[in-house]
Amino acid sequence: MAIRTIRIVSIMVNPDDAARLMRDAGCMPLVPYPGSAVPWPSVHEACGREIAPNYANVRKRGRACKHCAADARGAKRRAGLAAAAAEEMRAAGFEPMEDYPGAEKPWRCLHEPCGQELTPSLNTVRANGTACRDCSARAAGRTVWTAETATVAFRERGLEPLEPWPGSSTKPWRARHVECGRIVTPRLGNVAAGQGPCRECGQEAAHAAMRLDHDHAAALFLAAGLEPLEPYPGVDAPWRSRHLRCGGETSPTYSNVKAGSRGCNACFRRDLADQLRMPEAEARAIMTEKGLEPIEPYPGSGKPWASRHTCGRVVTPTMANVAQGKGICRYCNSAFPYAGLAVLYLVADRHAVKIGVASPDLRRLADHRRFGWLLAWTVDVSTGDDAYNLEQAILSWWRNELGAQPAYEAGDLPQFGFSETARWEDAPPDKVLAKLRALAADGGIVLARIHEAAAATERPAATANAVGARAHAAQLAATGAARPALPWRIPVDR
Repeated sequence: MAIRTIRIVSIMVNPDDAARLMRDAGCMPLVPYPGSAVPWPSVHEACGREIAPNYANVRKRGRACKHCAADARGAKRRAGLAAAAAEEMRAAGFEPMEDYPGAEKPWRCLHEPCGQELTPSLNTVRANGTACRDCSARAAGRTVWTAETATVAFRERGLEPLEPWPGSSTKPWRARHVECGRIVTPRLGNVAAGQGPCRECGQEAAHAAMRLDHDHAAALFLAAGLEPLEPYPGVDAPWRSRHLRCGGETSPTYSNVKAGSRGCNACFRRDLADQLRMPEAEARAIMTEKGLEPIEPYPGSGKPWASRHTCGRVVTPTMANVAQGKGICRYCNSAFPYAGLAVLYLVADRHAVKIGVASPDLRRLADHRRFGWLLAWTVDVSTGDDAYNLEQAILSWWRNELGAQPAYEAGDLPQFGFSETARWEDAPPDKVLAKLRALAADGGIVLARIHEAAAATERPAATANAVGARAHAAQLAATGAARPALPWRIPVDR
């Protein structure tokens, strides 16, 4: 058997010749010749794409860009179909205005029935028989809007456009409602279908249509015992009226009265109190059990009820306190001598004065001294009742006539007497004592003795505090401050 030998002859390609061939094929090499079968990066001058054909294929086929080759094949195929595609478009009423681009691509045409220039695709026309939205809308009986007709429609309905037509009847269109001046954004389709141009105006019109007339609403109020004093304002607005039962002025709403409200809070509270009030017979039994005989009708559990105690004096405790065993008779059960000799006093510090009442032993003054108060004066009064009444008269003078407010707050005074203070500048001790004498003279109260101390005329240097003398001294020692002298002059007759 003979063996056949094949000789492979390698042909060397000159790089310059290879580059010339690539340029003849329309390619501009980007790198030196890499070999005949190796991709050669280049730019196709015809389309500008960067490609990488190999030299052997370019020499064999005479072209280098696969993209341009595909486009050429597509153009050749479309050229064969163009005549038939154009006939299909003309049959649907479209006259092509450019070469056939393909079945799926937009094709600029003139729609002869309406004269619009459109860009339907051949496949859309095949599927729908047409591709003109306006003509389809007209065929279905719908309005086809243009900027001019849309503007006219808006103005006919009281709307002045504030921007160009958005191009669709379903998009909001900013405009001014001429009737009310509000800026609104209705949709042309909704307005054309009969919807109102302004939501707020529509709501107001609906409310007006549902609103009751004055006579109808007033009839309900009169049936509830209410006489309207002004025109009917609406179901949920306060309606100023007079309650015929009590004569008071009130402002219930129509809705509340219709729902069963009485319309007068004052009468409601009184009626409720009457319903909850303990029967007078039971209240009198409680008072009698505690040694009290009421001398007036029962006013309620929380109000003073004038009664005579077994001691013979008239007192005014509340039934609620008596039921708990408290406040039955201040003459019999209080440490303060309401029926005996008592003392009215005034103490002072650097910033304030403080008035109070005490028993003759003056233990209360010792407490004040411990917290830094200095005695200004004391007045002996024949009864604690008179001393208490004079104290209340001075406090009323401070608050109501002088407009003097308490000099301290509740947390500043552990003796619970902050409400009995006033600023030194508003009520100096000598001024308060002069007022006390005038009040006693007007009330026929005899002031047995008046005792004055240094603070009656000299303003103290010390300031009262809430921690007591020992704690205050410790605080001063800790800070290194000197402890101020606290003079306490024994009262002398004046």
